[in-house]
Amino acid sequence: MKAKDIMREIITPAWLDVHESWTVDRVKIGDPEKEVKKIGTCLTATPDVIRAAGEWGADLLITHEPTFYNHVDEFNEESRLSVMKRRLIEENGLTIYRYHDAMHMAGEDLVNLDFIDKMGWKGEFDGDVYFVSHTPLEVRDIVEGIKKNLGLAHPRIVGKTDGCVTKIKLNLGHRGGDSYREFAEGQEWEMVIGGELCEWADGEPVRDAAQFGEQKTLLILGHAGSEKSSMEALARSIDKKFDGAPAKYFECGELYTY
Repeated sequence: MKAKDIMREIITPAWLDVHESWTVDRVKIGDPEKEVKKIGTCLTATPDVIRAAGEWGADLLITHEPTFYNHVDEFNEESRLSVMKRRLIEENGLTIYRYHDAMHMAGEDLVNLDFIDKMGWKGEFDGDVYFVSHTPLEVRDIVEGIKKNLGLAHPRIVGKTDGCVTKIKLNLGHRGGDSYREFAEGQEWEMVIGGELCEWADGEPVRDAAQFGEQKTLLILGHAGSEKSSMEALARSIDKKFDGAPAKYFECGELYTY
C-alpha cells in the first residue's frame, strides 16, 4: 500500500483526513505515494530513531511529535539542525507522517486509554481526560506502577506523596498551564498526571494546597515519558495489517539523562 493510504486508514476513525487543512496529521517529509513494505512508529523522530528506522528498512515512519521543532512542522531552511535532519531523513529513504490530532480525537483519547490499560486500572473513563477508579489507589502504588509499567526511571511528585486517590485527571504530554492551578484551587479531583510544568506557576499552587492538608498530588512524567508507550501500542495494532507490512516501534527514550 501507499503511505498516504495507510495513513488515511489509521486517521479516518477520528473523522479526520490526511488532507484536512487544519490538522497537523499529514506528510511532513518524503513521498506520500511511496509503496510501503515496512512501517516504523516513534514518539519523536530523533536522529538516532531515523538511523535505526533506516537500518531496519522502514519506508514509512509514523511520529506523534514534531520533527522540525514547531507544532505544525514547518521546515525552516534557516535552521541548521532542521537542514541536517532533513538530509538524514532523505539519506535513509523515509517518508514521515505525523499522527497526533487523530490519536487524541478518536472518540476516546487513545494516548490516555493506553495509559489506563498499561496501569491496569478499573473504573470509569470519560473518553477525554477524567478517570474515576472503582477502588482507592495509593499514591505510592501509582508511582511504582508508572515506573514498572511505563519504564520511567524518575516520576516527579508535587504535593502529597502518600494517601489514596480515586479521581484522576490525565494531562499526558503537554503542560497543564491554568488547569494545574484550577486543580489546586478545586475540591473534587485529587491527582493530575501530566507531562510538563512551569514550576512556579503550575507546581507551587499544588504544593501549597498539599501543605494546607488537602489530598492534592501532581505527577510529572515528562512529555516523552508520558506518551511514548501509545506509539508502541500503535505498532502492535498495525503489525501485518497493511498488505502484511511489519511494523516496529523505535524508542526515542526520555529527554533527560539521570
